[in-house]
Amino acid sequence: MRNRILEIVVFLMDFMREHSERQSAPDDISIELKDMGYSDTEINTAYNWFLEQFNSSIEEYYRDFPENPNSIRVLTDEERMQLSSESYGFLLKLLNNRILNAEQFETILERVLLLIGETIDVDRMKIIVSSVLFKESEAPEASLFFDTSSEQSTLIH
Repeated sequence: MRNRILEIVVFLMDFMREHSERQSAPDDISIELKDMGYSDTEINTAYNWFLEQFNSSIEEYYRDFPENPNSIRVLTDEERMQLSSESYGFLLKLLNNRILNAEQFETILERVLLLIGETIDVDRMKIIVSSVLFKESEAPEASLFFDTSSEQSTLIH
């Protein structure tokens, strides 16, 4: 379920960026997410996480959205060999849009290096990102929303 929450967070980020000139009601976005197959619980969890992370409304978050990142992280040879270009692009997107901070970004890259000899595609990257991103914000009641017993992300530490 964490991966689905991450997908919603990325969708919200993209949606708000594309529609920054007009304010969309959360209900409008929720309807679109429901049409995409997400449950009310997943949508609410993603909204709550998103707003908690930025301690403001979504509209305020995107008002001063930076057009260009302040720095560029160069991958090591080992990292470059293990990451598909799509998975690295996904990771950069999350970093540049402030879904991930620099410390989380580095933690994810460290976890990638633990998977010696494996190429990390976007789906695998989502599992790793979800484990880092949501593990840090998990409260006892969050375990109701995140069933970690069947996810591979619990095996990556």
